[in-house]
Amino acid sequence: MRRLIGTLALVALLAGGSCKTRKPRSEVLVDDNEATLSEVVPANDSRVTSQLVRGFYELESGTWRWTMPKFAIRFLVPAQAKEKGAVLKCDLVLPDVIYKSTGPVKLSATAGGTSLGEQPLAQTGDHSVSYAIPAAALTTETITVEFSLDKALPPGTVDPRELGLIFIKSGLYLR
Repeated sequence: MRRLIGTLALVALLAGGSCKTRKPRSEVLVDDNEATLSEVVPANDSRVTSQLVRGFYELESGTWRWTMPKFAIRFLVPAQAKEKGAVLKCDLVLPDVIYKSTGPVKLSATAGGTSLGEQPLAQTGDHSVSYAIPAAALTTETITVEFSLDKALPPGTVDPRELGLIFIKSGLYLR
């Protein structure tokens, strides 16, 4: 009798699980109740994944994402930044595999129609780049920063994606 009850419980459990619809796992799943709008956007925080507007691939190793040659991030503008301006900081990696194909790269940024300049990434490894954003560009509650690389790794036999940089984190900070 115990064996029959155990078998029936197992069948019910398996049958119940197979009827559920599943969401595709192309992105980190975000519970709408947990989603927030933030000044700082880490690659691995599911609460801010929606702020990675475009140009990002799936989360890898639970900590980072590849970018495409053009990518964009939306930030919550700190209230005091509307008067004083802000500094945009980005933690990125230029991997050896990209550098061997492209050599040094330049990362340009634009926010609110204002060019923030370009940062040269002349060697492989970790990079922390900063861009000053004038108060005049920070007049709304949020701002989208557009990034563009002058060179990227084209799709190939090892990876079918066009790869730019490894994105770790980015944020808007008061000056």
